[in-house]
Amino acid sequence: MEAGDLEAELSGTGLPRALRGIALIAVSLVAIGAVTIQYADPQLVSSLRHNPISNPRGAGYRISAIDFVDPSTGWIVADYSSGDYAILHTEDGGATWTHQLTGVDVGRAHYLKFFDAAVGVSGLIGTVARLDRTIDGGQTWTSIAVPNAKGSVLSWSFLDAYYGWVLISGTSAEFPLPAYLYRTDDGGRTWHDLGVPARSPDQVFEAAFTYFTTGWLSSANDGPYAYKTGDFGETWTRMPLPAPPGGWPTGGTFLVAVQPTSDGGVNATVVFFPTLLGRKGQGAKIRDFPPLTVRAFDGGRSVTYSYATPIGSGVTTSVPQALPPNQTQLTTRDNGASWTAMTVPSSGGAIGYLDATEWWWVGAGGQAVSQDGGRTWSATAATDVQSPLPGSLQILDRLHAWLIGTDRSGAVLETTADSGRHWRLVSLPRP
Repeated sequence: MEAGDLEAELSGTGLPRALRGIALIAVSLVAIGAVTIQYADPQLVSSLRHNPISNPRGAGYRISAIDFVDPSTGWIVADYSSGDYAILHTEDGGATWTHQLTGVDVGRAHYLKFFDAAVGVSGLIGTVARLDRTIDGGQTWTSIAVPNAKGSVLSWSFLDAYYGWVLISGTSAEFPLPAYLYRTDDGGRTWHDLGVPARSPDQVFEAAFTYFTTGWLSSANDGPYAYKTGDFGETWTRMPLPAPPGGWPTGGTFLVAVQPTSDGGVNATVVFFPTLLGRKGQGAKIRDFPPLTVRAFDGGRSVTYSYATPIGSGVTTSVPQALPPNQTQLTTRDNGASWTAMTVPSSGGAIGYLDATEWWWVGAGGQAVSQDGGRTWSATAATDVQSPLPGSLQILDRLHAWLIGTDRSGAVLETTADSGRHWRLVSLPRP
């Protein structure tokens, strides 16, 4: 047995909304957060995962997914401490809420995607493969058959009500386990087996599609490259990523987490893990994602790190504290033909995309805007926003956005109608 655990959580957004001109990135599968690393006691991190933050109105749940189709109409997933979950819906900007689909998730991640005010899907990430679809705004839901695979669901990705992909881990004795990709073009009634998008030793964690033909993988690789498809996921090619000043390190594994924005825009966060060199050596070995779990040795002592970067999966409840080591951030606006370095204003807060060029950064009491895809940022302006959770910022248009924040009492839901100058706290229903 190897001693010591090093865990890292990445957060990021969902795919652009195809039927609305790809105007935003929904925070469901892939949420977006600022680059951080938290040094914490393993028991504390475990407690945060299994005892969700509650909001100050007394509701005993955390918000694990959020999706709005306009400033008034939206849905959130409430994860209860009992292990159950419920989808909650508002049509008046959060003044009132109705309970919709309920189920058991035991703290697993959620995928929530609405294509308009009527049609949407909800999926579970993990060992319980569940996908539900609604055509009446969530008043009723229909269970959709998923591919007959025995492994765990790693990710869902839907472009519209018909085209979607699911990535499922295999069950062979090979480690890392191979991941199999499936595609539907009829809303989940039938699924096409696309096989294994990447072979060992590379390990695939997520598949995200920017267009019907074009998709990207988040993966752990033996080199600094990203995987891309141009034929609906049938075949995948490696795309080398440009080296930072001083070149890429050698002798380890590269986590390449990819997040599409829109119109050919893609961000890539690359984190290098040196090869594990025995009980007293340096290095780490990636084991799983999400959360990103690597095995490491530190004198036989268990150490836990929680990462929240602009790329990844799910809304994270960790509080940012410092930058992770050996990390490079890149962005492209031409589907990978050229890449440039990107930055973030602070190690805390959350990042959201209006499109491939206009981004917002929102932190506790401050906000900044980039008009060139994260290369440069405006000065930070003071605002009354609570501390945003990484991965929770969803921008609807240049005026309206929603996010999940925290205060001393727990989780809160916030919205703006004036480009982030002012934020309004939204009351949440009791369980």
